[in-house]
Amino acid sequence: MARRIVTAVLLVLMLAAAELNQNTILGWILILATAGGFVWLSETVLKDRSLFLKAGSFLLWIGVFVGILVLTWPPVRYVPAVRGKNPERTGIVTVRQGELTGVYNEDRTVEVYAGIPYAKPPVGELRWREPQAPDSWEGILEADHFAPMSMQPTNLPIYNSLAQIIGYHDYHISLEDNYRAPVSEDSLYVNVWKPAGETKDLPVLVFIHGGSLQTGQPWYEDYSGEGLAKEGLIVVNM
Repeated sequence: MARRIVTAVLLVLMLAAAELNQNTILGWILILATAGGFVWLSETVLKDRSLFLKAGSFLLWIGVFVGILVLTWPPVRYVPAVRGKNPERTGIVTVRQGELTGVYNEDRTVEVYAGIPYAKPPVGELRWREPQAPDSWEGILEADHFAPMSMQPTNLPIYNSLAQIIGYHDYHISLEDNYRAPVSEDSLYVNVWKPAGETKDLPVLVFIHGGSLQTGQPWYEDYSGEGLAKEGLIVVNM
């Protein structure tokens, strides 16, 4: 009985670690599969064996778990402008550089336009230079994902998840966020939240995120302009 309790506790801790570390769904499948294999091994082959062999099987299981975490490490992907799959797109908006579309929030009260370039990428010959006007683009820019965060040290995904739980209280358990956000020098992009539909003469709030010029990114939930846009403001951050 004690062995079964320890096995169940270990399995829960492994799944919690995979969730907090944002490992891919494959990791969850492999963790469950190896747990089943370990239970079968314990209840059959090792049932009447020595305590030494049983302890060794536990250590082997933990070692396999660590390997699964490494094998199914979360990939790098852009952060979507709104939660949920396949959000509804806005109509086409024309700016100086070309045409673009954004996405609606869940209740279709706010339009979000994320990742619009406001300067040329500050790389190569433009590194450490004054920002240059962005290039025009062909076709319609789909402004539905945030651009990379500016260059900064990054932490393990599990550290970021714990920071969200303890510091920001905005952690969401989900299988849709099994990825890491990109970091790049190419990060000069603007994000806009506005009330849905035709608007005119609305106040505009421009927000620059903190971080002591060392950390930070514009998609933190506390930085979202959705709530203020619902109240009639246009919110811009970068």
